[in-house]
Amino acid sequence: MLLRTCRFSHQRASTFPVQKGVATRGFPKHLNAGMSKDATLKRARVISTAAECTISTKTFTYGKSPSNSEEQLHAYAAWPADAVNEGKRLPGVLVGHTAIGWQEEFIYERCKAVASLGYYALAFDMFGGGELLLDPVKRKPKMDLINNDRNNLVHLVTQAYKEITSQPEVDADKIGGVGYCLGGKAMLDLARSGLPVRGVVSFHGILDSPQLDQHPPVKAKVLVLHGHQDPFSPKENIDAFVEEMERKEVDWQMHSYGGTLHGFTRPDKTTEKDRQAGFQTSPLNEKRSWASTVAFLSEVFADE
Repeated sequence: MLLRTCRFSHQRASTFPVQKGVATRGFPKHLNAGMSKDATLKRARVISTAAECTISTKTFTYGKSPSNSEEQLHAYAAWPADAVNEGKRLPGVLVGHTAIGWQEEFIYERCKAVASLGYYALAFDMFGGGELLLDPVKRKPKMDLINNDRNNLVHLVTQAYKEITSQPEVDADKIGGVGYCLGGKAMLDLARSGLPVRGVVSFHGILDSPQLDQHPPVKAKVLVLHGHQDPFSPKENIDAFVEEMERKEVDWQMHSYGGTLHGFTRPDKTTEKDRQAGFQTSPLNEKRSWASTVAFLSEVFADE
């Protein structure tokens, strides 16, 4: 298998497969990468120590948080610099973060893995404020805003869609998304928004069938990667989701991994405490799910 080896700014090498396989990585660290509100494009940087793989990244601000008009939303982007330098516009892939925020190494590395496939990855913000929400007390009001009125989540993913399509490196006609946990739910709501998105992928996302103000036709293809024993998506919710996809005549598929709990792509979920809480890493199913994602994105971005 052909590999690209990239070294990033935090001085730890990561190895990415080209077009198939799974990005290998070490134990993820939570990076509290809060930025000032005038940080737009301030921290742009190019990361390159290997000729085979040059990935550019930047952090910037955009839009406003629905919970506080004084809080800006933040984003992290990664893309293959060589392709852009050749004048190519890249398919854009939104990356939805977990329930603690976008500023963790797990999300950064997911963006870089997407970029290694030849796409422009943009991790968008569903919380605002520029900090990780590790404290459940601080996280609860942000989550309540999204969960109690899913129109707020649709608004957030719509802002993210507008932001990625405005990037000069991106082919605005080829937009997709991948998301993890809360981000998986966000990707499904991106599809429900009716925006012209080619396809979305939900990794151990929260499955349900929400009540929304508008119900436009779903244009995106949908791939759901689900742990069969995930306690956060009970059978009745899955049944409602499946019924919705069928009723709306969506091009959808679900891969359900037997004996697998929530958070199976996360290598840090290894303890008995994690398992009791419903989380457990599964290296095999992480590899399987990433291979399915690579094939899915290749399909939806193919020229029609």
